[in-house]
Amino acid sequence: MALPSNSQPTFNMIIPSMGKTVRFRPFVVKEEKALLIAQQSEDPAVMVDTLKNVVKDCVLDDIDLNKLATFDLEYMFMQIRGKSVGETIDLVFPCDDDHGDQNEKARANVLVDINSITVERSPDHTNKFELFGNVGVVMKYPTVDTLKKLEGLDENDLDKIFDIMALSIDYIYDGEQLYYSSEQKHEELVQFINNLSSEQFMKLQKFFETMPKLRKEIEYDCPVCGKHHKKVLEGIQSFF
Repeated sequence: MALPSNSQPTFNMIIPSMGKTVRFRPFVVKEEKALLIAQQSEDPAVMVDTLKNVVKDCVLDDIDLNKLATFDLEYMFMQIRGKSVGETIDLVFPCDDDHGDQNEKARANVLVDINSITVERSPDHTNKFELFGNVGVVMKYPTVDTLKKLEGLDENDLDKIFDIMALSIDYIYDGEQLYYSSEQKHEELVQFINNLSSEQFMKLQKFFETMPKLRKEIEYDCPVCGKHHKKVLEGIQSFF
């Protein structure tokens, strides 16, 4: 005789980059255990893969996770986490000032409501950039797998930066002629970026700098000196 199976409630959420509503369930103990193991590994690639698997298992509608923007994955996981283990996160923040032997006491506990964590969009953000003549590019958001390469990225590692930029090109246009990245060799896309001027390259950098991101501004007072602090948390790693 089969053992009874626990039924899970279902909820709705909107995928930020698409505006599409999908159904999801809370994660269960085996998935929570996988997340804990991934967190303890301190390996960004393992954590990303685990988040991806949890979102894939918990979302009940058909979506292609490989096409999701990184901030989509982060937002969706936060929504699932909120319905699974509680809709608040207890974070601890230190005082900016050194209090010597009282540093441990100079830490404030801040309760953050998951529902108040949103994907914020910069008014200056665009994905289309004119470069030279009739030539320009239309960018696409880094995917979940690209997130692995972004983790721990050294800003001086130009080869990796160019690699990520090339992976984030949707298509290059020359007047009416379109060159989709999926139809080009990756090396050719990297070479295209290498041949840009510094001013043109900075335009592409702005796409990443102003890209939508998981963001929350918090305020707290030091319990020792009373100093008021304002902090901005960005990205899912800030909330764990």
